[in-house]
Amino acid sequence: RLSQSVLQGFTCAGANETEAERFQELAKVMKKKEVKLGGDQLSCLVKLVTLHGIPKDLDSYPKELLLFLSPADYAGTGSCLQFFANIGEANLDVLPRESSRREELLLEALACLKIPGTQVTEEKAEILGHLVCDLGGEYIRSSGGNLLKHLSQCDSFLPDQEEAIRSVISSGNTTFGPPEAWSAFTLNELSGLIPAFDHSILRKVPRDALTLWLKTFAHSSPLSREQLARVAEELLPTRHKRADGCPPEKEITDKVLNDNVMNIYYTPEELHACLKNVSLDNYLPQILTYPFSVPQLAAIKRHLDETYPDGYPARLFPKLGSLISFITPGEISTWNITSADALAGILGNQLTAEQASAAIRRYLDLGNALDATALSAIGTKYLCLLNVTELNRMDPNSLKMVTLNPSACSEPTRDILYAKAKRAFSGQSFPAYYTLIEPYLGIAPAVDLRALSTKNVNMNISTLVNLRRDSLMSLTPAEVQGLLGLNLPDLKLWQYKSPIWQWVQRQKQSELDKLKIGLTGGTQEGYINLAIPRHQLSSSASLGPVAMTLHLLPALLSSFLLVS
Repeated sequence: RLSQSVLQGFTCAGANETEAERFQELAKVMKKKEVKLGGDQLSCLVKLVTLHGIPKDLDSYPKELLLFLSPADYAGTGSCLQFFANIGEANLDVLPRESSRREELLLEALACLKIPGTQVTEEKAEILGHLVCDLGGEYIRSSGGNLLKHLSQCDSFLPDQEEAIRSVISSGNTTFGPPEAWSAFTLNELSGLIPAFDHSILRKVPRDALTLWLKTFAHSSPLSREQLARVAEELLPTRHKRADGCPPEKEITDKVLNDNVMNIYYTPEELHACLKNVSLDNYLPQILTYPFSVPQLAAIKRHLDETYPDGYPARLFPKLGSLISFITPGEISTWNITSADALAGILGNQLTAEQASAAIRRYLDLGNALDATALSAIGTKYLCLLNVTELNRMDPNSLKMVTLNPSACSEPTRDILYAKAKRAFSGQSFPAYYTLIEPYLGIAPAVDLRALSTKNVNMNISTLVNLRRDSLMSLTPAEVQGLLGLNLPDLKLWQYKSPIWQWVQRQKQSELDKLKIGLTGGTQEGYINLAIPRHQLSSSASLGPVAMTLHLLPALLSSFLLVS
């Protein structure tokens, strides 16, 4: 009965309130309703689903759960080929691209598919699916055109992948043929690869094909406006004549404004001249999606400056789009930002920190309140720009109506926000209180963390490792266990990483043993732990000699005392 949006709010904090068997049912419903979960949510959910063993019907669960399992776990459901075919259809982006787990999955997939070298066939690329996006440049070169179809689904490429794609495309030895023979339909098939194309490839594509693709397919392609503008530049005249006025045949009418490739008809000078006496108020959001070049955008900005010499009206703030990069903080600081809605309109654009700061300062200098609406507009993205004085003016109750994460802010900012958040959420019961306070916990004192350790909050390991250092170091193994709950096994994965390694060294080994997850490196009874520089902890392999030295230390000290 729960909606997709409600299920999307799943949190590990409430796991202890529900019977483990119900989580399998919950996960299956999440698949049916196509609920999109983040990495921490999935990591928790997979632990709950497998609490009493691996289910034999893993295909009934969200494919993303498989990212946290192995082919051996899937054996009761199907073969490793089926496992990686499902992985290939999953949303890999729930794992950071550079994460060891993602690298591990790719290596396991290559082993399962028996790909010993760097050449991948089309059939095996089909099974790899989205994992193709993680293959290095050497695989792309060796596989020729076999990977292009799947690479076109990737969100972004690394430099060596881009270079390899250009090399394969330029060779012409693919089913798509050389760029000189491409049609608009070819470009549509390869649209996801266009960000990797350089001028040497684009200039070979027939102009008619480029124009037809821009008119017909570009609006539904995954490319950004900036990427489309780079393609459109290939169609612009190489030399710009100065415009003495608007040529009669280039008069800008409603029909022209509705043409999504109007940019290819005008030089920047002509565009500025032809916009005279044209009102862009109703068309601005629309035309700023067109792939104008930087000089053309500058011409549109100049037209707006001439139309509104005393500053842009508030109705234009949310419509500025790609023009925002031409607007200085000084200009923003003169605008009439007299409401939270006006502030939201400006901050909804892609601003630099300097531009956003100018907008927020102007809003506050005009006597406006830092209420929930303003905080919602500022959001996590610009929250750290607020100074101590401004934060102290904020009503704690405003935090009840917004979702913020101050983890990237300065310590004074986080101190103020944590105190206000505690006050705002104090009336909530668990687990709701923990869900609300969790983004603010990075600055929490040890006493608050100890209190949380008794509440079954199932803290994510990512939250634990980002706690205030002195607070974390003062926690006992039992308290850390109380905080992590179901996520305790993740602590082992961090054993040799900072700050967990430093925390481990401060604990008695006998207390660590009680956690039953195999943590080592704590202090033995009568032993001494020496501090080891962090750069020596890049792998557990280097710890053997150190451990041996520490093990012998008590005997060496005894011998020294006897000789003395």
